[in-house]
Amino acid sequence: MASTVEGGDTALLPEFPRGPLDAYRARASFSWKELALFTEGEGMLRFKKTIFSALENDPLFARSPGADLSLEKYRELNFLRCKRIFEYDFLSVEDMFKSPLKVPALIQCLGMYDSSLAAKYLLHSLVFGSAVYSSGSERHLTYIQKIFRMEEFIIHSPDFEAAKFWVGNMGKTATHAVVFAKLCVPGDQCHGLHPFIVQIRDPKTLLPMPGVMVGDIGKKLGQNGLDNGFAMFHKVRVPRQSLLNRMGDVTPEGTYVSPFKDVRQRFGASLGSLSSGRVSIVSLAILNLKLAVAIALRFSATRRQFGPTEEEEIPVLEYPMQQWRLLPYLAAVYALDHFSKSLFLDLVELQRGLASGDRSARQAELGREIHALASASKPLASWTTQQGIQECREACGGHGYLAMNRLGVLRDDNDPNCTYEGDNNILLQQTSNYLLGLLAHQVHDGACFRSPLKSVDFLDAYPGILDQKFEVSSVADCLDSAVALAAYKWLVCYLLRETYQKLNQEKRSGSSDFEARNKCQVSHGRPLALAFVELTVVQRFHEHVHQPSVPPSLRAVLGRLSALYALWSLSRHAALLYRGGYFSGEQAGEVLESAVLALCSQLKDDAVALVDVIAPPDFVLDSPIGRADGELYKNLWGAVLQESKVLERASWWPEFSVNKPVIGSLKSKL
Repeated sequence: MASTVEGGDTALLPEFPRGPLDAYRARASFSWKELALFTEGEGMLRFKKTIFSALENDPLFARSPGADLSLEKYRELNFLRCKRIFEYDFLSVEDMFKSPLKVPALIQCLGMYDSSLAAKYLLHSLVFGSAVYSSGSERHLTYIQKIFRMEEFIIHSPDFEAAKFWVGNMGKTATHAVVFAKLCVPGDQCHGLHPFIVQIRDPKTLLPMPGVMVGDIGKKLGQNGLDNGFAMFHKVRVPRQSLLNRMGDVTPEGTYVSPFKDVRQRFGASLGSLSSGRVSIVSLAILNLKLAVAIALRFSATRRQFGPTEEEEIPVLEYPMQQWRLLPYLAAVYALDHFSKSLFLDLVELQRGLASGDRSARQAELGREIHALASASKPLASWTTQQGIQECREACGGHGYLAMNRLGVLRDDNDPNCTYEGDNNILLQQTSNYLLGLLAHQVHDGACFRSPLKSVDFLDAYPGILDQKFEVSSVADCLDSAVALAAYKWLVCYLLRETYQKLNQEKRSGSSDFEARNKCQVSHGRPLALAFVELTVVQRFHEHVHQPSVPPSLRAVLGRLSALYALWSLSRHAALLYRGGYFSGEQAGEVLESAVLALCSQLKDDAVALVDVIAPPDFVLDSPIGRADGELYKNLWGAVLQESKVLERASWWPEFSVNKPVIGSLKSKL
């Protein structure tokens, strides 16, 4: 890998334009090309470059600065762009199975260009296609090929009170739906939710099928290129073969049959199709944070303000406050991106097991574990991104509020990630319920804490972990993610014990199970679920950056990123750590705060190079203040003048600070 870097594959990783960012790039402690190759691999980098180049060279994807398309025009353009993506055939069905990580990579590339495009493609190809693949059988494989010729999906309930609202691709273009409905057979026997493929529109006219009421919900706060809609069914008949029958089927005689004798195993196996959307949203959220962090840090490295003397101004990135505001989110990008990829591969393992007919207890337990992780990682990723984009927007001052710099669009486009596939706070209950169920099983049956992905195995040492205390006394000893890992394990054990006790206390006081669980959420279940998924993210990234295959030249910077994300995330739980007795005295909190600041300072000179690894080409980033050349003011003025169409009046500007030579250079640049 190092030889590839030394060989200087400029076609794959070209040098950045010379400019104001050179000083920071020269101070970096590592080669950004080497880190890019280690993080992505040469094949993945070439795959992404192919996608970005196609978008930049295709007139259909041309940027139109200042253009304000109508809702209908935007959705029409987004549909045509999505169709073009399928025509390019970047990712065949065969490629998906051979190189599954190309799936989230393609989604991220499209999302970096336009979040609406990524969402439309994702809902169509992955969420709908995954549901058919993981829940159907050979009789449904014909739909897989049709999916890649532009047919789309919906999931909803048939009655008015449960009518589905907000379904992506439903507003204008979906022709088929995967409908999850309660399966009842003659004799009033019901067998729980099962998925069906239902045609909702005529593919030629796009008019609703008989009995289907379907429409568009209107303009949203963001992602308006995506046609979200509503649908209701009125006694729509579908053939028996429309049932996606991998989990259960109905014979021609009306008898229900299932390969799973244990209902719990069947439910666990079916969770994979529900988890795919949530796992994908983690990736969608992270791509928005990548863009925001790239824009804000490149801006911070070139925007000069004040200094030690009146004659000398320094980049705002030199200020500890700016480092503290932005660098933890840069670390979060690296940690969450790695977790997202690893969780996607876990989901692939689950779906391959379903496809091969694996009916084992391990397979069912794998489905439950992935469901628990996906239900908490979507809230973690979308909330972290929501907070991070806002911090980036504010850290760029007034320029961050300028629409052309894209931070406002990123904020609005990310916002629905907090709601898609389930409200974040509600989803967290799925994770806390999973953990409480494991503890109850251990208490009543003496079962060990074991899971296929080993995310809960540490709980076997539950009593001993609760006896531990924070014993780090110096900042130097705290600059390692192993310190945060130990604290997180204690925190999860503490919150699990407290939530379990609170739940039982409420039940003893006369509350029903439903009431008791609701009363436990705010101060117990919610923080338990978040701490558990944060621990999992920290654990996986820690193991990743400390593996033997990490090049020696990258170990220091990756170790700092891991430690910063871990300690910064942990610091948000300081009150709980003190309340439970893990922290005591002022020193513990002070050491944690000082360690975060120290790591920010150590990563400051590496920040621009770390951004260079994750940032897309300028055409895709589409932010004048975030361009790779660092020419902040030239790029900003060029964009402003182009949008306001004043270049032709530049002859009367000599008396202002923007003089004729600058205007001339801007004209040539444009």
